[in-house]
Amino acid sequence: MNDSLMTLLFFPDWTNGLPSDFLILHFFVGAVIFPFNMIHAKARKIDSENLQEAANGYKNADSTKFYGYEEIN
Repeated sequence: MNDSLMTLLFFPDWTNGLPSDFLILHFFVGAVIFPFNMIHAKARKIDSENLQEAANGYKNADSTKFYGYEEIN
């Protein structure tokens, strides 16, 4: 089953006249761009709610959570 799924994914003969690049583009938008846009929007919302913390790089925030910021000495 997995072999046939991979074959259909990478060698699409089920396009009914649509070019495979069109399907690959839609897969890329759905798998990469859409989730990135959702994460980016959530991060901007959190930053807009915590303007002072965002301004100093969340240095005074709870250190038990990881925000992606760390000091390099």
